[in-house]
Amino acid sequence: MGRDLDAAVDRVRELHNEISTDILAGFDWRGAFAAGGNKAFVNAAQGAVNHLRDPRTPGNQVDEGEDTLDEWFRKTAAKLARFYAICANTGAVDAYRDDLQFFEAVRVWMAKWDAEERRANGRPVPADVERTLRELTETSIDADDVTDLYAAAGMSQPDLSQLDETFIAKMQESQNPHLAIEQLRNMLQQQMRKATRHKIVRQQSFSDRLLELMRKYTNQNLSAAEVIAEMVNMAHEVSADANRGQQFDPPLSEDELAFYDAVAENESAVQEMGTGQLADIARDLVRSLRSDITTDWVSRDDVRAKLRSTIKRLLAKHGYPPDAEPQAIKLVLTQMETFAGEWSSEAQ
Repeated sequence: MGRDLDAAVDRVRELHNEISTDILAGFDWRGAFAAGGNKAFVNAAQGAVNHLRDPRTPGNQVDEGEDTLDEWFRKTAAKLARFYAICANTGAVDAYRDDLQFFEAVRVWMAKWDAEERRANGRPVPADVERTLRELTETSIDADDVTDLYAAAGMSQPDLSQLDETFIAKMQESQNPHLAIEQLRNMLQQQMRKATRHKIVRQQSFSDRLLELMRKYTNQNLSAAEVIAEMVNMAHEVSADANRGQQFDPPLSEDELAFYDAVAENESAVQEMGTGQLADIARDLVRSLRSDITTDWVSRDDVRAKLRSTIKRLLAKHGYPPDAEPQAIKLVLTQMETFAGEWSSEAQ
């Protein structure tokens, strides 16, 4: 047992040194920690998280299969916590206690941001992750000082439709600009999924734009301030998307607008036919396909073949460009699958 304790003490010293001098080498966490004031500890922890998660931080741009800086920290901090638990009562590692409390607080914040990112993407947070996060928060000595993620990003929880120049300026001056970007991205992803729930074309368009924006930021083609401004512009577009159907005469319903996007995806079709005629196609598609739906249509080849014929006939009736027809049919069928549950229930 004595040998095990000695080995644990040695590992605590090694892992502490690895985090303090290697992993956090690019961030003056001791200086932030020693700044004084009621929020010095929390500000230092949030600054460390911002440093570790920022894709532009040296150590986060690695070859495939290699650990990024934030992954390296997660693994090392978890090992350190385990070995410290073994030998904490020996007195041999008391000198590291404050640093280890700080590393553990950073680990809590990292886990919070990881869970928030999964929720924003529409992915469930696994039960073991929820349990670990709960245990980390409960056992963190400074848990009372851990505020919500909006506060960590330097922002209150805003209404995306009301973001203004003052908000942009505040975000651009944030003490933790990358965390501000992460939280804006998470909010955008959640709002996009809500606003484009059935609109696969629109959803993909917004998602692709956001990915490209983050890629430019990671590659340092855009500054943090520029990315924040671009995200706010996207937020306004996403908020306005809910009322896009009102631009047509007569207005398009949410269902009709989803199919309009499917047939309007082809630029030559838009130029040749115009938005008004494409809106008429969308109305006809919803009316015809809704009446032909069955509860098991997704899995029945014969029903799908009939629906394909209906779509093709309607497109031809309205003079849809023949060369754009195959892709439009594919998109319309894919779009229909998002309504499978609702429309099938109506058919029962």
